[in-house]
Amino acid sequence: MSPEEWTYLVVLLISIPIGFLFKKAGPGLKRWGAAAVGLGLTLFTCGPHTLHSLVTILGTWALIQAQPCSCHALALAWTFSYLLFFRALSLLGLPTPTPFTNAVQLLLTLKLVSLASEVQDLHLAQRKEMASGFSKGPSLGLLPDVPSLMETLSYSYCYVGIMTGPFFRYRTYLDWLGG
Repeated sequence: MSPEEWTYLVVLLISIPIGFLFKKAGPGLKRWGAAAVGLGLTLFTCGPHTLHSLVTILGTWALIQAQPCSCHALALAWTFSYLLFFRALSLLGLPTPTPFTNAVQLLLTLKLVSLASEVQDLHLAQRKEMASGFSKGPSLGLLPDVPSLMETLSYSYCYVGIMTGPFFRYRTYLDWLGG
C-alpha cells in the first residue's frame, strides 16, 4: 500500500470509534467536537493546503451574508471558480495540493453550494411571509435562521464526510446535532 493509502486507512480507523463517542453526546459537544476532529484530520492530511478550504468557506459565508436572496448562484460561481483555480495551482507554479486536499475541496464545494441554497430558500420564504402579512411559523425543512460564521465553520469541518462523503445538507446536520 502507498503512504496515501495508509494515511487514508488511519483516518477511517480513527473516525469509526469517534462516531460512537459522539452518538450519545449533546449538541454542543457534537458540533464543536466533530468540527475539531474534522479540522484536525484536515490539518493532518492536507497540512498548509488546509488554507484552501478556509478560503472557500469564508468566501461563501461572506456571499451568504451579503446577498442572501441570490447567494446560491453566487456561491456556485465562487466555489467552482475557486475549484478551477485550485486545480490549476501547479500550472501557476504553486505547490500542488495533496490528493486529500482535493477530496476535501470537492466535498466542501457540494456542502457550501447546498448551504447557500438552503439559506436562499429561507430568505425567499421569509419574504413571502412578510408579503402575505401573517406568520405561519417555521416551515418544514427550512433552516431556523442563517448560520453564523462559527456555525458555517463547524458544519464545513464536521469530520463526518470530510473526505469520503456522505454529503449531507445543513438541515440534516442540524437534525443530527439535536437528535
